Amino acid sequence: MTRALAIGDHADVALRYVGHRQGETAVRLMPAICVNFRERACPACKLIYNRSMSRILIGRRIRERRRALGISQRALAERLSISTAYLSLIENDKRLIAGGLLRKAADALGVDLEFLSASRDARLADDLTELTSALGLSELEGQASTDLASRHPQWARTLIRLHRDLQDARDAALTLADRLNRDPALVTLSHQTLTEITAIRSAAEILAQYETLETDQRRRFVDIIAKASDQLTASARAMLDMLEGPDAPTPAATPAREVEDFIIDHGNFFETIEDAAPRIVDTLPGHGLGLSAVLAARLEERHGVRIVRAEDGGAGPGTIALPAGAPEATVRFTLARELAARELADAIEAIAATGSFSSDETRRRARNALARYGAGTVLMPYDRFLETAEARRYDLSHLQARFNASFEQVAHRLVTLRRPGAEGVPFAFVRTDPAGNISKRFSLPGLRMPQFGGACPLWALYGAFSAGDRLVAQRAAMPDGRHLLLVARQVRKGTPSTVEPEARYAVMLACDAHHGHRIVHADGLGPDNVVPVGWECRSCPREACEQRAFPMLSVTAPRPSPPARSSHPDGLLDAAPRM
Repeated sequence: MTRALAIGDHADVALRYVGHRQGETAVRLMPAICVNFRERACPACKLIYNRSMSRILIGRRIRERRRALGISQRALAERLSISTAYLSLIENDKRLIAGGLLRKAADALGVDLEFLSASRDARLADDLTELTSALGLSELEGQASTDLASRHPQWARTLIRLHRDLQDARDAALTLADRLNRDPALVTLSHQTLTEITAIRSAAEILAQYETLETDQRRRFVDIIAKASDQLTASARAMLDMLEGPDAPTPAATPAREVEDFIIDHGNFFETIEDAAPRIVDTLPGHGLGLSAVLAARLEERHGVRIVRAEDGGAGPGTIALPAGAPEATVRFTLARELAARELADAIEAIAATGSFSSDETRRRARNALARYGAGTVLMPYDRFLETAEARRYDLSHLQARFNASFEQVAHRLVTLRRPGAEGVPFAFVRTDPAGNISKRFSLPGLRMPQFGGACPLWALYGAFSAGDRLVAQRAAMPDGRHLLLVARQVRKGTPSTVEPEARYAVMLACDAHHGHRIVHADGLGPDNVVPVGWECRSCPREACEQRAFPMLSVTAPRPSPPARSSHPDGLLDAAPRM
């Protein structure tokens, strides 16, 4: 193959090589297939190159694990039924390993397949790429991120954690600054604090500069310092009480973010829950009842749980109060979640035990998230849901109607179709409110959803708020030339009233555009119907974008400014003795 193909034309060809464990061959062929390969300007080439390189680095992990166990190279080769020479090539990253041989290696080394998989490294590399992009360190993107994630995963996670802590600290500082500027009580306390600090400093300077002060004059300034110190202490305590109250900024590494990272680290897929769910579904009685009634009956008969409507009162231990006016999809999901929390408790607890959570609150949130995952498996069983999705080309409206689920429930279930050998289209997921606050995200290797700030305002995600209940589909071109398919819709939660409006969110699914032939919402969105977008303003190089909110971030250390001296508002300096 010697001619250069247009971007995207060779993607399936190249992916076949990776699928047949010939990643090195794919990399060698790319320069002949695509003229843009050497400049890394082609998204398909970048995808193949990064996947292949990340797989090659698995050999190092096999060698390190073998040595840690004290197993000789010859002994491991015999267990794997391969030659010592071939194992040496694998361990030196000169041959790829996958499929059955990779599983045998994992068993022989006593590790999970995930330990020898490149998928977690790819997720780490994506997070590192986002981090370096946010900091404007373009020279550290690409293969440098992949190498660090593969060779030193603990350092990679530490860097990501440090950057998140820095971002959280900045957010907290901005929140505090906003409160200091807007909260009348804090403004008053800030003014009082500055006044008292200035009084102390001025009096101390007078005492230091005028050594010939008489005893009465010196006592006067000492009294001023003592009085201002007491007032400063009171003001500081009052300010701390306000800042540490219920409206204080949330601490870094929030439980929600920890749980989100935990789910992403598992690839948005939990096989033990998927395997256990059919045992619930297959034993649910029919009796001609709707599924909500069946779930409610199961909860009451097996678990002694009483279901009531919120407006009827009576909520308490052993009672589930359904929200007033909740749609049927919400009622079904609530009941399924409660049932999953009880009947899948062992699987949920075993998975939660694998997480390194910082608090009991985070672990509780993780269990709740896994119970919600279990609800999805009960209401939308894996095989049936995947079969319907493929047959109807991922028609979201049809899936909603077929499984009597909400748009967000269907979108979330699509993200979890990651069973090896029976995978759906790999989707990423993001949810935001009208202010742009991202409240839920699930990324994929090579397809990250922003976590260090808001997303690009040109995404279909934000256009969904002005589209009513219509679904918004978009073919988006990223700055690196890659095309994504974005599908979004506005969702509403709660029952609106004259006192409290309903909550509004936008939910979006995203996937690589080369999956478009499998998705009905991509029809009509060809290469000529593309919207240039970015990930977020801080890392976007599109200087002429009319929607830009912030300039692209450049890393320059701010020069410290000298501390400003402020004069005392009450003219304390005028009290200095005239010489």
